[in-house]
Parts: sequence; C-alpha cells; structure tokens
Amino acid sequence: MVRRAFRTFLLLAGPLLILSACAAGSRLTVPGELTRPARSVKTAPGAPRAAVLDFSYAAAPDGVLGRDYDRIRPIVWKGQPGKTMADLIAGALGENGVAAVRVGVDGAGADGVPVRISGVVRRFEVNARSTGGVSRTTEATVSVTFTAEGPGLSGPSEHTVTSSSSLEVLIVTPNDLRDVLMSAANNVAEEAARKLLEAKVFSPAS
Repeated sequence: MVRRAFRTFLLLAGPLLILSACAAGSRLTVPGELTRPARSVKTAPGAPRAAVLDFSYAAAPDGVLGRDYDRIRPIVWKGQPGKTMADLIAGALGENGVAAVRVGVDGAGADGVPVRISGVVRRFEVNARSTGGVSRTTEATVSVTFTAEGPGLSGPSEHTVTSSSSLEVLIVTPNDLRDVLMSAANNVAEEAARKLLEAKVFSPAS
C-alpha cells in the first residue's frame, strides 16, 4: 500500500518537478535599447556646454537586472546601464537647450567643454511578482548619483535621483519589462536635467 502510494506520488509530482526545474533554468530578457521619446530638441547652435561621461555601474553576472519571482527565473538585459543613463541625461539636457556631447568614462574628447558630468548608476532593476488575485506587478527602480564639475563652478555639484515605475498586468511580457524600465530611466534623466538647470551649472549659450 505504501509503495503504491509512493509510486502514485512520483507519477503526479514528477512532471511538476521537471516543469519547475525548466522554469528555474529559463531567463526573461528585456528587449532592445532604452531610449527617450521623440521630442523637439531646443539646443542652440554652438559648442557643447556639457560633456556627459559614461556612468559607472557594477553589473551583475550575465546582465541580470532582477527576478520573475513567480516563475523563479532571472530577468536579464544585454544593454549597458552606465552608457544608457548617460545617453538619456544628455538627451534630456538637449531638450532643455543645453548642448551636450557624450564621451567615454575616461573623459577623452571633453577638452574645452565647460562642464563635465560624471556619475554612478546605483540601482537599475526590474522585478515581476504576483500581487494577489490574477494580476501581477512589474516594477522598475532606477537610481543615479551624478556630479557636475568645471572651471567656472565654485565646486562640484552632486545630486542623487531615484525613480520607480510599475505596471499591473495579467501576463508579464518582455515588452512590459522594457516599458517600466524605460519609464523609470527617463524619469531619472528628466529630473537630473532639472536639478542641473536649477543649480545653474551651465553658462548661457553664446
């Protein structure tokens, strides 16, 4: 009787264990790049007034950004958060009339540019989990600390900006992950540009 019950348990549990192992070994990939929405650029003609360096970022192995907790699988992205955040902030500055040039983390190519903006991406993650009932929450959080420096400034101007974005869905898709991550990243870029403008780190365009 015990043996028969054990065999029955194996017949029922075996497929579930296999499916669980497959789910644990799978990956959910965020597709494409993260960009800014198409907007008019207000940058006046002339030399760049800001050089935005690649931000540093302590990447997790295999590009893991978070976890799909219900399916027990990592969420990964092939992009580079440090370069992406620098691109987005440079784009947000351009939309606000500040000509910005993008350079590498070593600053090569920034000679003669009045302001250098460098920084570190402290959080760049997206997760998915059940929230009760049939809905699931996809949530992204992005946080950066950046510093503006230049010979015309009295000293370094440092700021930290954090933003979160979430989406309630029935089934989490890769595009859902990209949408919430892009929303959080662009919110950070816009807030970063606002803080830099409020701090008056840029001289008026000539």
